[in-house]
Amino acid sequence: MNRTLTACSFALIFAGTSAIAQEATPGISLELNRATPSSEGGCQLVFFGQNGLDEDFEEVAWRLAVFGSDGVFRNLLGLPLGALSAGKRRVVQYNLPTACIDLSEIIVNDVASCALAGAGDSDACLTQLTVTSRTDIAFGL
Repeated sequence: MNRTLTACSFALIFAGTSAIAQEATPGISLELNRATPSSEGGCQLVFFGQNGLDEDFEEVAWRLAVFGSDGVFRNLLGLPLGALSAGKRRVVQYNLPTACIDLSEIIVNDVASCALAGAGDSDACLTQLTVTSRTDIAFGL
């Protein structure tokens, strides 16, 4: 029994260490956090962005490509997060005219704007970007 407790304790310590390491990972993260049907029959998407870098951004915005459940391209949308200070988190809502059930994938097609505070354009908004999804809609680069 003591051996089982030790193994479980080790697993919990390892899992906690792993979670802390993930939070401390530098970079910019963008998560498709929620997709819910809107009253107009479309889909409300909620994105969660976080600047895990030690640099402040004057402006951050991406161009996203949206694909239907049939895999066919539907439209492009701009996703501006605005100014994003080091460590800052931001939530952005976007309403699409397409029903959530008719969406299969969203990809980061391009960077619309990525300007470091006082230093101009940066490639960090793509090279340091990690994307994830908490929805049934795939979200990738």
